[in-house]
Amino acid sequence: MAKYTRRDASIMNTWDPVLYWYARAVGEMQKRNAGDPTSWVFQARMHGVEGGANLPPPIPKHWNQCPHGGWYFLPWHRAYIWYFERIVRATIKKIAAAEGITPDPSATWALPYWNYALDPAGTEPAFTSRALPAAFREPQMPSKPDGSGPLVTNPLYLPDERVPEQDFWKKPHRGEGQNSAHEVVDHDAASPYCAMQLDIFSLPKGGMVPQPSFGSANSGPDMPHFDRQGPGQLELTPHGLIHDGVGGWMGAVSGSARDPIFWLHHANIDRFWPSWLKRDVHRKNPQEPWLSRKFILFDESGSQVQPEPTPRDFVKSDLDYEYESLDKGTGQHPVVCAQQVVSAEERVLVTSNPGHTLSLAEPTEVPLEAADDSSQAQSFLASGDVPETGLILTVKGIRSNTPPGTPYRVYLNPPQGEGQPDNDYFVGWVSFFGATDVEGGHHGHGEGGGDGNEFSYDITDRVRQLQERGLWTQDPLTVSIVPATPAPSEFAASPDAPRPSVEHVIITTR
Repeated sequence: MAKYTRRDASIMNTWDPVLYWYARAVGEMQKRNAGDPTSWVFQARMHGVEGGANLPPPIPKHWNQCPHGGWYFLPWHRAYIWYFERIVRATIKKIAAAEGITPDPSATWALPYWNYALDPAGTEPAFTSRALPAAFREPQMPSKPDGSGPLVTNPLYLPDERVPEQDFWKKPHRGEGQNSAHEVVDHDAASPYCAMQLDIFSLPKGGMVPQPSFGSANSGPDMPHFDRQGPGQLELTPHGLIHDGVGGWMGAVSGSARDPIFWLHHANIDRFWPSWLKRDVHRKNPQEPWLSRKFILFDESGSQVQPEPTPRDFVKSDLDYEYESLDKGTGQHPVVCAQQVVSAEERVLVTSNPGHTLSLAEPTEVPLEAADDSSQAQSFLASGDVPETGLILTVKGIRSNTPPGTPYRVYLNPPQGEGQPDNDYFVGWVSFFGATDVEGGHHGHGEGGGDGNEFSYDITDRVRQLQERGLWTQDPLTVSIVPATPAPSEFAASPDAPRPSVEHVIITTR
């Protein structure tokens, strides 16, 4: 039996002892020198060094480690938050001892999880499990665990405010309005339903292979910091879309771990993994070389863990923690699933003009036209004829100066006014996590550089369904890119508002 139980923060009282002691420990860790491995800054920089840190090169090898877009995404983050949990627990023990508090709260404390997919979809964005838990939205907290004493600064709180690009890294913050009691994303963006339907943990990259993988692409022995071609279904939805929705530093790979909600988000992502495995006895974790990849991590004493931990250490059945539930909020409510693929060499049939700034408040229409005079391209535009080799829609050059505070939905040729994710025209999602200019080169992650994010979706079945239902029109072909959580028009028009954009939209055949 596991020694610790990670509980659901979405159903806790605001200052449940688990959240109260988490806040106290975060505050203590924030006081420690950034060179101390048990400090808040050091632990966050293991995930990514925030832009504007102005650190002298070289950046230590134990920082900027987070692997995204490869099959170490899940095991590395599991190990990372497990040692973080031990550091928090030891910090709680120290605080309680200094204040003479008994019984020792650290004896049972475990990192809680943010169960954002717990509540079903609703018609209005009222308070649901998809809102930040209240303890993260209140600027002050009780000074005593029983709620007595004067109120003090709450270390779990970050301001949600509009920040100009040049000031983005001056202090941690969230996207404007995200500390309200409204959900940061809607149910479809928060749901792991689509990932939970898949049976394969990882597939190799390369070729136009459908990407129905749960745990991101097989990257062999390499642990890429950010491979734009490799994210699997879970890493995009809900992982990346939740980062997008919270916005601010949480919306940037290099700053996300400085937001205290990051750790509860990743506890929930970790929870989906055993839930996925238990649904089918044929589902398996990878074998070598995945099992033996070494990680650089630090324990509660501030020492680097030796021997270096590997995924093998974290897929054992005798881990010292369990989750309050592996069922609630793990994709019980069906949503429309996109058919994400990895890109490869293919022939372009239709394309957009370059450069499209996306609205934060309303849909952006991107017209498409034939890439050449071929009969195949003309036939597709005129009647939606699908080549035997299928059709792939790719959104390229996805980037923003600062995190836009929302993911985007992509629709193919919808009638004006259509925009619900369960309609016939939905293609997939666009995420800006890892594609912001404020991150610059990110010391190896590459955010803000290169060509931006890129997402590809197999639209073969979608086009055929539109044909069969008589919904394919001969009007000019368009793709509509819609903010999942539209911003108020006043904010969208502000010169300090984020400026998300895409460079190209293309439809190709293999």
